[in-house]
Amino acid sequence: MKKTYSIMIVDDEPEHLTILESLLNQEGNNILSFSDGEMALNAAIEDPPDLILLDIRMPLMDGYTFCEHLKERSKIKDIPVIFLSALADLKDKIRAFEAGGVDYITKPFCESEVIARVNIHLQIREYQRSLEALVADRTKKLSDAYERLKIWDDAKSLWLDMLSHEIRTPLNGLFGATQMIIDTHPSCNPDFKEIVISSMDRINKLIDDAFIMVMAKVDSSDFVSQLVSIDIQDIMREIIDNVQSEVKDVEISFCSNNDFQLRVVADDLLLHRAIQDLVMTATKCIESGGKLLIEVRQENGFQWIMLNSLGVILEKNEMDMFFTPFGQQSFHKGNADFGLGPALAKILINLFDGDVSIQNLEQENKFVIKICFPINDT
Repeated sequence: MKKTYSIMIVDDEPEHLTILESLLNQEGNNILSFSDGEMALNAAIEDPPDLILLDIRMPLMDGYTFCEHLKERSKIKDIPVIFLSALADLKDKIRAFEAGGVDYITKPFCESEVIARVNIHLQIREYQRSLEALVADRTKKLSDAYERLKIWDDAKSLWLDMLSHEIRTPLNGLFGATQMIIDTHPSCNPDFKEIVISSMDRINKLIDDAFIMVMAKVDSSDFVSQLVSIDIQDIMREIIDNVQSEVKDVEISFCSNNDFQLRVVADDLLLHRAIQDLVMTATKCIESGGKLLIEVRQENGFQWIMLNSLGVILEKNEMDMFFTPFGQQSFHKGNADFGLGPALAKILINLFDGDVSIQNLEQENKFVIKICFPINDT
């Protein structure tokens, strides 16, 4: 089915306007006719046509000036302009092209020539628009990919830094105690001292080498290309089964909705790990015999996973430190910290265009961990 185009004709000679209107109307186009250049320019700014047929000799504003003003405005500068004039001198044609015209037809014109030139420039404009749309789409995809890669690279670096800290902290304690024993026993066998010091140096070297190897092997582009569409409700059921098998003193219930499907484009293993760590963390904040209610919902263009820790309200400083590595000590059972769990979960959820937050709902006597992802129709 042929597309309908909007064509503007600007000519101060009524007979030419009538002929061109009739000719181009037969091609199924919408025609806008003007005998005044300034009125035509204002109309083009208000509602840009697909193509303009433009006479040169007009009162008040001639065709050259009209075209120059057109090209100065970003909204309409790409509209193709075909000059249609009785001026046949080469210098007039050159000036028309310098003003921004794409073609030049000499009056008296041949009707079939006008139709042919109009159609070819409409096709070129259509190809140009398609190319612009394609470039814009590719640019957005590249920008999105860059942002995702940046998040992944930042997450990778932070995760390795935190993991290095987690490994080195207890080792430093052991190394310090060992060094103290050696230093407080001067009679200690020198060979023993050498073996211990050499072993500590070797362990430190192995840790450094291991992290360098991990960094080298984790390829961000490969990672992004392997993302898949994951059903959130399916993964939640599996996570709840896993956590409930380990946590016996907290009842976990799941409120699902089969009326809609929630999906996230992510790495299955990492998304599973992130959400499971948050569920496990929530259970650590609930006293024995307490309940954790998990809900999934779809609202305002987003999909939510809500971890409701019933009967538990947190202090502000506890919420502020919730996603801080090793920073939580006040309300976890046994007064231990959460390690890397919530911090790493937040990083991974951010990696998949999501977000996670925590807040108190005092009237309902609970705190809620909210995991949010944009709705994905893939």
